[in-house]
Amino acid sequence: MDFSKKFPATLILLATHAVVFVYCRYSIGTFDEPMWSQGLLFRGAEFAPLTLDKEWYRLFTHLFMHGSIAHLLFNMYALFTVGREVEHTTGTNKFLWIYFLSGFGASLASLYFNLFAVGVGASGAIFGLFGFSLVVQIAESRKSDHPITPIVINFLVFLVINILFAEVLNADTYAHLGGLACGLILGVLSLLQPTYRTLKAELLLLPVCLYLFFALPRYPVTYFNFFQKILNIEDSTRALYDVPNLTNEKFLERYQQYNLQWDTALAMLQAHTYLPAALHADTLKLTRYITFNKKESDFRIKMIADESYRYLDSIEWAQQQVRPYSQLDYVLTQLRPIKPDTKKRDTTKLIPTEVWYNKDWEELPGPPGAYYRRGMQDSLGRWQGALRDYYQDGTVQMKGTYKNSQRHGVFIYYSNHNTYTSAGRYVNERPVGKWETFHGNGRLKSEEYFLEKYYMKNIWDTAGYFLVKEGEGRLVEHYANGVISETGMYKEGRREGVWEGRHKNGSLYFEEFYNDGRLVSGRSRLLDGQTFVYDASSFYPMPESGNAKLVSYLKTKVAEANPAQHGKVAVAFRVSVHGVLSDFLVEKSVTPELDALAIEFIKTGPRWIPAREHGHQYQPGWGWVTVEF
Repeated sequence: MDFSKKFPATLILLATHAVVFVYCRYSIGTFDEPMWSQGLLFRGAEFAPLTLDKEWYRLFTHLFMHGSIAHLLFNMYALFTVGREVEHTTGTNKFLWIYFLSGFGASLASLYFNLFAVGVGASGAIFGLFGFSLVVQIAESRKSDHPITPIVINFLVFLVINILFAEVLNADTYAHLGGLACGLILGVLSLLQPTYRTLKAELLLLPVCLYLFFALPRYPVTYFNFFQKILNIEDSTRALYDVPNLTNEKFLERYQQYNLQWDTALAMLQAHTYLPAALHADTLKLTRYITFNKKESDFRIKMIADESYRYLDSIEWAQQQVRPYSQLDYVLTQLRPIKPDTKKRDTTKLIPTEVWYNKDWEELPGPPGAYYRRGMQDSLGRWQGALRDYYQDGTVQMKGTYKNSQRHGVFIYYSNHNTYTSAGRYVNERPVGKWETFHGNGRLKSEEYFLEKYYMKNIWDTAGYFLVKEGEGRLVEHYANGVISETGMYKEGRREGVWEGRHKNGSLYFEEFYNDGRLVSGRSRLLDGQTFVYDASSFYPMPESGNAKLVSYLKTKVAEANPAQHGKVAVAFRVSVHGVLSDFLVEKSVTPELDALAIEFIKTGPRWIPAREHGHQYQPGWGWVTVEF
């Protein structure tokens, strides 16, 4: 039998479906989700917000697309089976009208009953062919002994498989029913015509379908556009952080513009006069999502404008509030291009860790202690990423971010009664930018800047009155009994001249001389009569026996090791108030073996004297040593 002459349209449709499927697979490049489904959407799949807007051609292009090989093969088997029968009965022209009108009807049903579903496949049109064929076969069986069993069996098989494998075959029940209804209507109308080949009922049904298409509610379009507005705001805001050389003023200006768009998005949502009940839950979620994102955006603007990291707590609160409203029943992100992740991922395994410390921040084997820390450590025991420190009772003491056990990022410190003590940013353990400190009553105490040169901008007393303004003024601090604890002048944002401190009984504690913010010399006297003379070097840890002895010791240890390789290993480490060394960080490496050897030499070498304030008050600090192999 020459099928190409007897059923040309059926064969052409089969070939077209196969070619389109191959094209889609080749152009998309994968069957993996979600890239495959999104690729089909970009190439003409049914999607109400686009079809009902301006892309009406999707009513038909989706008929030639399929979600999987199984979907394609099953539909093509059904099309070949029923298509031959219908095309033989009606002729090629009318067959094509029945096929595409049934597909049109299937689309109308899907657009009306489905919410934001991506639809592909010829099954709706094929259901229409089955419906038409059933009507014709039943009518013919009454005229003669023409059996209808084969078409009924094929239809039932087609129906059962679509039900059982609905997910695999990307089945759309409403589209099936819509296509079937069109086929049945066309079949019944054909019975009223002289022959099955007469092309009249189809011409009458076409304007009806067109009317129904234009009568469909357009809320999917406006709702989808509203949701895209949300995504655009988020994308635009996120992209600001990647703009090179963007000044704070320009960043703030653009951020404020995007912030106003949250109000526009909310207005777009509230403009809907009708939304189906199925969308009410998502609409409520999105209303709250916009509200809390707007709050977060407001806090960020205040943080940038005031240069105050205190607002990060408010931002964190807003993020926590918005989280429950981020998961929607109907996902509307289909048009966001899925970009391959080209960022190099850090594959270092991180381990959740809790460490306890004493009051001097020296590590303890476990509780009890004065503080404890929760965060992530790598295999070398270095703190990585966001972590928090707590007081013994669980009150937060610090929020910050570490990189290789060094403070790197925004840090906020708290008192044990939940007030701020200080807030600012570190880069590799060094404070940068603006830092704020606070009085015990929660009032702002000072604003200082760590730029190319240190600059103390403002200082207030506990009542909020200026002591130092725009870098000029005298600081006067008191004990609770009213005695002055420290006093001195700031000039151009830096300490200048003589600074004095007194004990609680009013006797002289220290006297220091500063030049352009640098300590030139100092002398302190304790109540027991001990006297200390010091300079700026006391602010840094140092080897107890002096640098010369440390260098001599390291040379001896290197000579004893007699390594085969040579080079300089630079090591940074933390020195506690009791001279305990920890948090070793190799800043310049030679080999892992020599790096480990350098750390071992430092650990077993001369003791270290901690950094000292006023010549005697030990403070934690960082030491640096270079070991030359």
